[in-house]
Amino acid sequence: MVAIFGPCKQLVPPGGDYTYLIVYIATLVFFILLWMFLGQKYQLYLWIREAEKATYKLELMAKKSKEALLTAIRELGRPERDPWDEVEKFMEFFVIEPVDRDPFGVLKRLEHLLDTEREKFKDIVARVAPHASSDEKANLEVSFAAALAVNYIYKIVRHYTLLGKKTKSMLIIMQIVYNLPIIMRIAEAYFNAMDPFTKGKPIGDSIGPMVAAKLMRGHEVKGIGDEIVFAEVPFEGRLLVVVKAEGPGGRVGKPGEAVAKLARQYRDKLKRIITIDAAAKMEGEPTGQVAEGVGAAIGDPGPEKYKIEQVALELGVGLDAIVIKQGFDEALTVMRKEIAESVDKVIEAVKRVVREKVAEGGVAIIAGIGNTIGVGNG
Repeated sequence: MVAIFGPCKQLVPPGGDYTYLIVYIATLVFFILLWMFLGQKYQLYLWIREAEKATYKLELMAKKSKEALLTAIRELGRPERDPWDEVEKFMEFFVIEPVDRDPFGVLKRLEHLLDTEREKFKDIVARVAPHASSDEKANLEVSFAAALAVNYIYKIVRHYTLLGKKTKSMLIIMQIVYNLPIIMRIAEAYFNAMDPFTKGKPIGDSIGPMVAAKLMRGHEVKGIGDEIVFAEVPFEGRLLVVVKAEGPGGRVGKPGEAVAKLARQYRDKLKRIITIDAAAKMEGEPTGQVAEGVGAAIGDPGPEKYKIEQVALELGVGLDAIVIKQGFDEALTVMRKEIAESVDKVIEAVKRVVREKVAEGGVAIIAGIGNTIGVGNG
């Protein structure tokens, strides 16, 4: 006791009355017990406040996204009636994933659902923006997708915030609060994408089509498949068949289907398939860094990537991948200078791979994967 409280002579008055010491210890124990029982409640209160602030911010982002979308619809589509009700109704749109317990045919079922989803986006744009051009409609489709994503994130965060507040569950609130930095980063990326999407500006994900467009320059461009174009480009006694989505509207198309068709068309001379796409960078890696590997570089749910891999296996053709690294937010927002400057580096990498792997007289398919918004066809 002396070691903790000092000499008792300083705490106890003459006469040996220990009342002061007892009150001191009792007060200390009281505050310790108070913190033990109320500390968690106070922490829960702080977490709820933080989640509510994020929910409010996301609500504003969702409203502004819809306002930006409506402004673009009115300017580009010149609808005869106010599109507000149609847009608000479409914000509840959803897609149910196919059953995966029986994996047989799951990719075909998934592709069918994705095709139906694209059809729904085209239908809503045709209704609310009947006078928009084909490219403007494509831009509005991706704008709808971005606004839908922001609204969905807002609803998810609001749901768990209200549920945690209602049940007083620290586990529910803790999960949402600890993930808020990543959630907000994703939401802000989609929110910031509304400007380039509605105005038709190139984004980071457009780097693959941009490389393809530069290779196509000066050559005849033909359509093939669903919203995909290609050009035959002679190169040092070889033939490069360059593929990209049809620009400059916000299209992705079905590059896997187009690559498979072209691969079978040139099967006797085809020696290589090279895919070029944006790739998520790790923290610390520089934006615009070019990396090379093998496989199909395509951020696809599955069907298009499978088609490329399957035709390469069927024909015994090697698959090369060239990626341009960037953050998730950089892929959805206006293309940064570092990403644009990587175009020439990628083209040099493509030429080097072709020289090494394709003999004279051979054919290589070069597929620029990604959203071609703001990027023409050469």
